Amino acid sequence: NEWRKQRSKEEEELKRLKEKQSKRKEIRAEQEKALAQQKKEEEERIRHVESEKKAKEAEEKRKRLEEAEKKRQMMMQAQKDKQNAGGGGASAGGGGKRTDGGMGNLGDARREMTKTKEQLEEEKKISLSIRIKPSELDGLYSDDLKVKAGDLWETIMRLETEKYDLQERQKRQDYDLKALKERQKQQQKQKAIKLGLDPD
Repeated sequence: NEWRKQRSKEEEELKRLKEKQSKRKEIRAEQEKALAQQKKEEEERIRHVESEKKAKEAEEKRKRLEEAEKKRQMMMQAQKDKQNAGGGGASAGGGGKRTDGGMGNLGDARREMTKTKEQLEEEKKISLSIRIKPSELDGLYSDDLKVKAGDLWETIMRLETEKYDLQERQKRQDYDLKALKERQKQQQKQKAIKLGLDPD
């Protein structure tokens, strides 16, 4: 009889321990679930903040490029107006431009060379979006379409002119870089001679 009481007592103790252990597992599972949810929310918050930051930076960059493009167009237009008004002033201006040793476009050349392919492509898209506005042709009559075609032709001619100007600018920049390298080479030779070294 005493043995049965002892056995029953042990079984109850074992049952109580198992229940306690089961409750601990449930609490631990709930805690892990809560931590996982908290971690997920924190990761989503960080992603959201980073996404907003990237979008803001992209918008600011787009605005900067738009402003730069507008300024560039204004400068090119002013230069054309000056050339048209001065007639032969363009050649005189060209002679004055070389007073700095032909390095006037060096800064622009260096900046262009350091840009990545992605940056150049993005700037190209923004530049084109500013220059070329979407054509709304729906509902236009024959005369309106002729006017629109004339406007597009003028735009094409203007862009071709700008393309030529940019190509000429690229040639000047290439010349400036070549001249700079040659000048640097000569300076290094002179320095070597002064130090008593072989200039070659």
